[in-house]
Amino acid sequence: MTRRLLAVLPLLLACSGPASADDALSIMQDSDRRMKAQDEQIDYRMELFEADHLTFTRQLTRLDKRMSDRTGTLVRFTAPAAVKNVALLIEDSGTATNDIWSYTPSTKNLRRLAGSQKQNWFMGTDFTYEDFEDYKLASYQFASLGKPEPCLSWPACRRIEARAQTEEARISGYSRKVYYLEESSRYPVQIDYFDAQGTLVKQLKTDGLQVVSGFSRPTAQTMFNLAAKKSTRMIVEKVSINPGIAEANFTQRALRTEQ
Repeated sequence: MTRRLLAVLPLLLACSGPASADDALSIMQDSDRRMKAQDEQIDYRMELFEADHLTFTRQLTRLDKRMSDRTGTLVRFTAPAAVKNVALLIEDSGTATNDIWSYTPSTKNLRRLAGSQKQNWFMGTDFTYEDFEDYKLASYQFASLGKPEPCLSWPACRRIEARAQTEEARISGYSRKVYYLEESSRYPVQIDYFDAQGTLVKQLKTDGLQVVSGFSRPTAQTMFNLAAKKSTRMIVEKVSINPGIAEANFTQRALRTEQ
């Protein structure tokens, strides 16, 4: 009996630790696959709050597209006039650091953000530039945090911790994130953000999910800035899945094109 237990023990040890990391990565890969359409457009109403007081309302559009050599994300304000055509372009070609460009129409200034600048706040909101990036699976180490449990209005969510590795750890404003993936859709209905000291500083929470052309999308999300007691609410007004967005929309030239 003792020899049999000793023989089994190495197998049990081999199945712990790394297997958990592999499982977490596979879950994140599945979430990533199930979230990404070939291309899409989402129109938002953005509401900025100081505590519970509404201070600004804006309109913006986000475009995403998967291309042969990269994925592109374009975020552009469409109203009011004070911020109209302020835009952000993220080019993800699979390298350690994404190319992030911003355009300011008042100065006609197009600039490329240095790696660590992605920690900066985006246009007075509670989002930083890096909050618009996707999972960046190759740049993080993932770990499962227990079994699925209720979160927000959903009966089961799986918590996955993400810790930045190598170059991403140097330029990210977060030491780690925790994703709450709704069990049936694998959509991240909540994300917790921790600063370099390990303090929980922000939370992104989803009100509800809708299914559009087979893809789960939020009805509204709010980024809570816990330290500043502020929040930015993103209300989804329209979702278009696979409308056939041209690659030309994800270029520096397009970023400078005012609408």
